[in-house]
Amino acid sequence: MSFVRALAVCMLGAWAWASPLAFANASPVRVPQALDLASDGLLAQENGVPIMLVFTREECDFCELLKSAVVQPMILSGEYEDRAIIREVMIDKGPDLVDFEGRTVSPFSVANDFDALLTPTVVFVGPGGREVGKRLIGINNVDMYLWYLDKSLADGAAAISKETSEGR
Repeated sequence: MSFVRALAVCMLGAWAWASPLAFANASPVRVPQALDLASDGLLAQENGVPIMLVFTREECDFCELLKSAVVQPMILSGEYEDRAIIREVMIDKGPDLVDFEGRTVSPFSVANDFDALLTPTVVFVGPGGREVGKRLIGINNVDMYLWYLDKSLADGAAAISKETSEGR
């Protein structure tokens, strides 16, 4: 029995030594802040993709869950680079930004314009700022959230493609 105990202590010690080293070099992926929605709109138009606006607040545990469990892994995977422009609008602490009309406004004002004061809210918009996919309010089931998000992104891309082909 003492061999098993010694082995367990060695394994625990190795884990305790290695864990801080593993996390010391890990830097969390930051969700890009919305700074210039007019420029993002031009980029979205160029690439035919929706803009995914993630409305958050600083002291919002569900916002942190959404970012760490869904949005940051999306960015890390690289699979969404050609499917969406992802931007965070931190309602209460974010910097002023340029809206779709080119005006400098507060993030609260943008959230109010999109009726996204309840956080987290994810809104899918086209190049001009018009909503093109079903918005997601709150987060309750991380496993299903990505499915709903993918559906809204696909709907948004289809709406943008349709508008482009109709010459709007």
